[in-house]
Amino acid sequence: MPVNTSQRRRLIASVNPYMTNLFHLRNPFIVAWWSASFPGFGHVLLGKYITGFLLMAWEVFANNMAHLNEGIFYSMTGRTELAVKVMHGEWLWLYVTFYVFIIWDSYRQSIEYNKYFILSVREGSPIQMKNINPLEINILEKRNPVYALFWSLLTPGLGHFYVNRLPSIVFGVFFWIITAYYSGLYKCVLYTVSGEFDLISQTANPQWFLFLPSLYVFLAYDSYVSTVEYNKLFDRELEKHLKARYQHPDFKMPL
Repeated sequence: MPVNTSQRRRLIASVNPYMTNLFHLRNPFIVAWWSASFPGFGHVLLGKYITGFLLMAWEVFANNMAHLNEGIFYSMTGRTELAVKVMHGEWLWLYVTFYVFIIWDSYRQSIEYNKYFILSVREGSPIQMKNINPLEINILEKRNPVYALFWSLLTPGLGHFYVNRLPSIVFGVFFWIITAYYSGLYKCVLYTVSGEFDLISQTANPQWFLFLPSLYVFLAYDSYVSTVEYNKLFDRELEKHLKARYQHPDFKMPL
């Protein structure tokens, strides 16, 4: 007996005018690795944007209170006594408990979402191709992942403009600007270009600077992967449309 579309339990994607969110197969170890790199990133990869952004804000707050990045910087430069002195023990303990939980939770949810995705595909979940309101338009379309990667590498956040993902645009760009400002990144770039290397060490703030590598690489990676998965969703929707519109119900696919 055919299943009514409105009665299907699982949806594979949600398309609204501001973004597209979807389930797709993810490697749980990669998700956990990104959570370890920067708490919150793993949940963003899973499509849990509010949770991910709150965890990212927590990471910045707790890390700054514990002076963890500063302690890492001093440890890496051989000044271990100064590293121990600068870090705040109580905040560090609170940070570690949250840190371990966030990694475990992203890993666990990745496995469960993979199971959900497989079941939704087998169930033949309907896919919405477009969503329009008076303020914004969002449609499924083929995009080049290399373009998303290029723009993200040029300025973090621009790749998400390309794939039309408003939450990542707002929070990613805002977070990058704040982090780059407090770390002194662009001043260091200007001093490097002008050859004033002695001013770089005086300008760079290690506590904020160590946030930059993870944030920069993640925004580029996320924009690239999102583009690839949106393309797969586009293909899946087109396949369902052609099959429903043009394929005879009694057609048997040759082996």
